[in-house]
Amino acid sequence: MKLLTIVLSAIAGIMLMAACTSLDCSIDNVVAMNVAVPDTVKSDTLSVYTIVNGSDTALYTNGVAVTAVSLPMSYSSDADSYIFAFTPEDGSTVADTVTVAKTNTPHFESVDCSPQFWHEIQSVTTTHNVIDSIIINSTHVNNDQTIQHLILRLHSH
Repeated sequence: MKLLTIVLSAIAGIMLMAACTSLDCSIDNVVAMNVAVPDTVKSDTLSVYTIVNGSDTALYTNGVAVTAVSLPMSYSSDADSYIFAFTPEDGSTVADTVTVAKTNTPHFESVDCSPQFWHEIQSVTTTHNVIDSIIINSTHVNNDQTIQHLILRLHSH
C-alpha cells in the first residue's frame, strides 16, 4: 500500500510539472517590426513617431548614429504610418512619413500569455525627403526579434 501511494504521488508530481509552461510571456510576447538604418551619419539624430487618431506619438527619440530600431505595429489597422525625423548637426530636421500596409493575424501562444497579433507586410511607401528607398527584407512580423524587416536607404548627405 505504501508503494502504491509513492507511485501515485510521483505520477501526480510528473503530471503537475508537465502542465506548467516554460514560456516567459514578458519576453516571448513582444511583436515588433525591426528597421535597419545602415546609412545614418554618426552625428545624425533620429526620432520616430507614429500617428494615432490624428496625433503623433513618440516611439523612439533622439537616438544618435542609430543603425536599427524596433517599432510596434497596430493590430486594428491595415496600415501604420511612422514619421522618421532626421536631425543633422546643423539642427535642421527633415522628416519622412513611412506607411506600412499589412494584414493582422491573431496568434495563440499559451493560455498563460496575453494575445498576440502577427503581421504580414504587404507594401511600404515613403515621402522620399531623406529616405531614398526601402527594402522589405522580411514580410512576416512575429516575436522573433532577430529578423530585420525593413532596410531604409537614405539619400547621400
